[in-house]
Amino acid sequence: MTHLITYHSKLICKAICLSFLAFIPSTFATAVKITLPADNIALEYQHPVRLEQVINDIIQQGGNTQPSNYPLANQLFNLDKQQQVDKLKKEILLGLKELVTEGLIANESAGLVIEQVENWDVVYRELIELDFDTIRTQPSANPMLQGNLEFISPKRSQELSFEGLLFPPQKVPFDASQPLSEYFRKLNLLSNAHPSYAWIIYPNGHFVRAGYAYWNEQKTQLTPGSAVFIGFNSEDLEIQKIEERIVQLISMRKSAK
Repeated sequence: MTHLITYHSKLICKAICLSFLAFIPSTFATAVKITLPADNIALEYQHPVRLEQVINDIIQQGGNTQPSNYPLANQLFNLDKQQQVDKLKKEILLGLKELVTEGLIANESAGLVIEQVENWDVVYRELIELDFDTIRTQPSANPMLQGNLEFISPKRSQELSFEGLLFPPQKVPFDASQPLSEYFRKLNLLSNAHPSYAWIIYPNGHFVRAGYAYWNEQKTQLTPGSAVFIGFNSEDLEIQKIEERIVQLISMRKSAK
């Protein structure tokens, strides 16, 4: 009789355990894969893992991926969300063509921007803090990671990239002593480029629209590796909206490994 009770107790316990497991979110069973293209390897975890642990493991590898070289330029891409950035790129290209049809921007100018956008290698970027010192000292900067990711730690660039309504789009040497306006003196802007505002995209993916003319120049800090997008000479909200989406796409471009 005792053996029978024990047997039934085990069955009940097993049923309860299985029932409990059924309510555990499936994400906790998802493996994490962090690809390091510069080293041709991938770190794999059986469960979601903290960002601090991942960065620490990358450093311990001692390979070409060095998160501490220029933390501002570190990039973490989420390959599982690629469809979102592909959709954004497609909508931008379509939006530019629609603005031409509506007569809001010139066909030649739109064509130049479209050509640039089409050539960008973009991947969905997680815009989170990737400075290891900040990650390990601030709990809010140490999220749990899961899914199929890719980590890149570009070397510190000594250039600024100017794109948009100028010909040709180009990289120029970075000079910490020069304001934004000084760089524009050396560029060949299109006639319908905005004469007083430009978008600055920092290596960490954050961006700002800043004035650079003599009457509205802002003391905007530039950093090595930043991109500057020169938009259309218009304050039309529809045009500014698509420019902001273009800038968002720039923030998701892959830097050199």
